[in-house]
Amino acid sequence: MSSNLIYIANSGDAPYGITVAALDYDNGTLNIAQHVTEISECHYLNPHPKGKFLLATTMDGEIEVVSFAIEGDGKLRKVSSALAAGTSPAYVCADASGKNVLLVNYVNGKDRGNIRVYPIDSDGTLGARSEHIEIDDNTGPNPERQDVSHPHMIVTTPDNRFAVVPDLGTDKIYLYALDTAAGALSFSQTLDLPPGAGPRHVAFHPTLPRMYTINELDSTLATFTYDEDDNWTRGPILSTLPADYQQPAERPNTTADVHVHPNGRFLYGSNRGHDSIVIYRLDADGMPRYLANESTRGAWPRAFMIDPRGEYLVIGNRHTDNAAVFSINAATGLLTFRSSLALSAPIAFKMIV
Repeated sequence: MSSNLIYIANSGDAPYGITVAALDYDNGTLNIAQHVTEISECHYLNPHPKGKFLLATTMDGEIEVVSFAIEGDGKLRKVSSALAAGTSPAYVCADASGKNVLLVNYVNGKDRGNIRVYPIDSDGTLGARSEHIEIDDNTGPNPERQDVSHPHMIVTTPDNRFAVVPDLGTDKIYLYALDTAAGALSFSQTLDLPPGAGPRHVAFHPTLPRMYTINELDSTLATFTYDEDDNWTRGPILSTLPADYQQPAERPNTTADVHVHPNGRFLYGSNRGHDSIVIYRLDADGMPRYLANESTRGAWPRAFMIDPRGEYLVIGNRHTDNAAVFSINAATGLLTFRSSLALSAPIAFKMIV
């Protein structure tokens, strides 16, 4: 199932946690279709690969992972929930088989975060967790942000063989072999980033064996090349900021999210502080070259999305409570601001592919 509906995570004080909005492809605007009030303070969401369910995290009351049925009109109906076993569930998704829900908690109280797996039935019901992992590894040099392990994302490789977990606290990306039948993860290897980088999110090229990692703490982007024998090599590391940008002494820039355009020619990342989208051109071999930065028309942009057609980029400005819509020039990769919608702390956006 595909549509023009966007599912938006709201992390503010409003009495709803998810907004369903329709993207008007002709005008580049968003129109609200539903506010989901069954949960509030949603920190991330992702559609199930079968297109019938939406998975979300909530900080409201019990800290949980929640499944919603996507009805015929695209609106949401809560189906099931399970305890997250952490105090900041930062990312949730399902593996490509559709049998398992993968979750990371950035932190659990003052302790390190964790990685969890839950089975999900064909009707969207979540089962008891089948996996729980805590990373006990050396942390990075930033005492305020890297005191313990802080896994920030979990996604599967394009072949669904591995779960990939960037850990902001340890300056490493962890790869776990995924057993889809058992809902189990087994450690495979780590990929190292420079000390103090703080890897946060990753994105894969649609056709080439390239993975891009955006690093929160030092505002950089790293490229990894991999092969069929599971050999991974780190390539060049680029800044996400203009060359002439001067970091403020207080609250310096941090990055958040990263996505590749569906045509495989451009790469985008979000800057919080500089409040911009960085744009890279991807060469024929998938290597990024800095192109430009575009203002997000608001403050503290976090996660964003590119629609499946590659026509629009939508980003949430958390501190100014607005979602900004940009059209994408498919030939140049550059962005043109089209509209803004007032929303309560929008921090994640997903469409059904």
